[in-house]
Amino acid sequence: MLEASFKSAARWAYALNQGPAKVVLDPLYSAAAAALTFDDVPLSKALKEHRYPEDLHAQYRTTSRKTQYFVEDWDFSEAKPELLSPRQRKMLHTAALGETSGTAVSDGFLRAFRTDAELAAFFGLWFVEEWNHYFGFHRYLERMNEAWPEEKKTRVAAVDFRPYADDLDEIAACNMYQELVGFLIYRSWGRQCADPFLAKMLAQFSKDECRHYKFYQSYVARKIQRDPGFRRTVMKVFLKATTPFNQVSEGPSDTIFHLQMGAFFFRKPELQYFLDELEYLLGARHDETFSFFFRRQIPPCAECAREVIDCDCERYDPPAGFTARKSPLNVNASVTHGIATDESAPVR
Repeated sequence: MLEASFKSAARWAYALNQGPAKVVLDPLYSAAAAALTFDDVPLSKALKEHRYPEDLHAQYRTTSRKTQYFVEDWDFSEAKPELLSPRQRKMLHTAALGETSGTAVSDGFLRAFRTDAELAAFFGLWFVEEWNHYFGFHRYLERMNEAWPEEKKTRVAAVDFRPYADDLDEIAACNMYQELVGFLIYRSWGRQCADPFLAKMLAQFSKDECRHYKFYQSYVARKIQRDPGFRRTVMKVFLKATTPFNQVSEGPSDTIFHLQMGAFFFRKPELQYFLDELEYLLGARHDETFSFFFRRQIPPCAECAREVIDCDCERYDPPAGFTARKSPLNVNASVTHGIATDESAPVR
């Protein structure tokens, strides 16, 4: 019961940590990060020995030119949304909200990065590349006959977005976290898709997010090489689970709904990758901290009855009409911890 209460409070703190409550919550996140990130932990050998160029953007631009594509050239008549699970149909709205938020955050990021030629140049490419994701998800929603009204798109785009932080390095760390999680969730979700078209689209988007993540990771890693104390800021960002959903969702409950939608696709392979990347940056994996952090945020896997972060099932979100094998649930697995499942939640 104590853990369930703590997790509930943590979810609400997540939903509120970019609003007026930030002045109260930020010191708490900072204190927790300082307690967990020990200064006497040496940098990882891989990070210490890696040499990053002074201009990360030049290399990124070369890669971007080689990987450029335009999703509007794809034939969306090939999409078969009838093959998706009910959960995946709802997840498309969550993904569309996240990608539409790019228009809301754009002026804030550009303003924050305007004095840093490297970040400002990268951001210009990022915005163009992310537009593929915006266009792709909205075109797919049209194929589902669930297209957003223009008023909703405009409302999200018009959000007066508040900067994640005053320091541009912390904003870069926030963006790094988002790109990492986006990459992992799109990759995981794509592997569950029975529609080959959406699976292909998600595989492409996950590659884009991974490329964006690696740019920000390089920027942050280089900062840590110069200032190992910056690891506390990185831990703070990871504990806050900083995303634009906090500001573009329709209230805290809606924010939590979208958090849980994404968390469903964050399974054991995703957690292990996440911890590997954290170890590279911080010098420690923090397995226990983040296993506790992610555990019991949503109901267990319906197929294997394990916590989702312990689940490595090949198929855990079957398509519509597919009857999955039901495993007997143990006592812990049957507890939902007061979380409404996305099957009963409305599409917002």
